[in-house]
Amino acid sequence: MVLASALAGGVFAQEAIHKHQPFDMLLGLNYGMGITPNIGDLFSAAGGGSIPKGNYALTFDFGLTYDFYIFNWLSVGTGLLLHPDIYLVLDQDLNNIDSFTDIAASPFCLTVPIAAHVNIPKLEWLYAGIGLSLNFPISGIFDGLAGIDTKGDFFAGLPIDIGFDFVRPGRGGMRFFFRVTPEFHEHGTTVPIGFIWQMYNWKIYSKK
Repeated sequence: MVLASALAGGVFAQEAIHKHQPFDMLLGLNYGMGITPNIGDLFSAAGGGSIPKGNYALTFDFGLTYDFYIFNWLSVGTGLLLHPDIYLVLDQDLNNIDSFTDIAASPFCLTVPIAAHVNIPKLEWLYAGIGLSLNFPISGIFDGLAGIDTKGDFFAGLPIDIGFDFVRPGRGGMRFFFRVTPEFHEHGTTVPIGFIWQMYNWKIYSKK
């Protein structure tokens, strides 16, 4: 009886140790980038080249995110990111292009992400989620070069993530995950594929 009680206590103690706990709050420092597979065609057009029809994008992200754990496996989050974005949507080939900066939109955005992620039960190092990114252009990256407004309009994205959570139980740590982000622009949709590296997540609150 004593042995059975000890074994049962050990099992429940192991089950109670999770990477995250309800009400945990994390502040993360993020860096990320994404490209469409055809992005080389866009850059090769400089100096009189041609660009095949297609949807092109090159994106970066840098900033802070905040996560709140509802359960030990489910979190919701937001943040504030700097988001340079170069994109071009073409429904036909373009020839004799002196510079893609004359035709590509290049907004430098403030981005507010809204997301939900799960740590897969029993495999809590595996991390996946989906969200909505609200992108507010504040300037055009190439405006000084092109002499035109390359800022573009407000647009939204739908980031889909899967990767790895290296945050330690009761402490902080790193995350790295792959991201596919359909971006819905006024003239079409681009789908950059890339990664997000949360260089560190500080556990700013943990319920004792």
